[in-house]
Amino acid sequence: MRPTIPALALPLLLVPAACDIDQIQPGDANAIVANTSEPLRPGTQPVRIGESGPQFQACATRGTVLDLGGETTLPVRAAPFSEAEAVGEVTPGTQLFVCTRSIDQRWLGVVVPPPGEDAIDCGVSAPVERPQSYAGPCLSGWVTNGFVRLRAG
Repeated sequence: MRPTIPALALPLLLVPAACDIDQIQPGDANAIVANTSEPLRPGTQPVRIGESGPQFQACATRGTVLDLGGETTLPVRAAPFSEAEAVGEVTPGTQLFVCTRSIDQRWLGVVVPPPGEDAIDCGVSAPVERPQSYAGPCLSGWVTNGFVRLRAG
């Protein structure tokens, strides 16, 4: 069935109502894109524990922060992005519980025992019934994986 002229005209009449075309000047292709100097804020992505299943430790891998190539601290971020807010920091030699990885494998979701108290398990050495966001007493967040040496828990 061939559409009638009024049926074709209706969508064309709605376009000006959906956007204020009068505000866009000819040649201003970027007018639709928001122009802001605000940095990206990716928000928070909690560290997930228990991803290996209920028969394994909540965070089955441990890690040690390596030499940072001239930097003194490695930021622990609220989400697996360099633009994410730093929620803490760790120094070379710090022991971590590694609980998860980002989809692109560039970030590790970690739980960090308090300084000088590496023997504390932060509630992640025992199995958990199902995968869940970490809500224990220790610092948790995301670090770049290039500065962490992994080892079995």
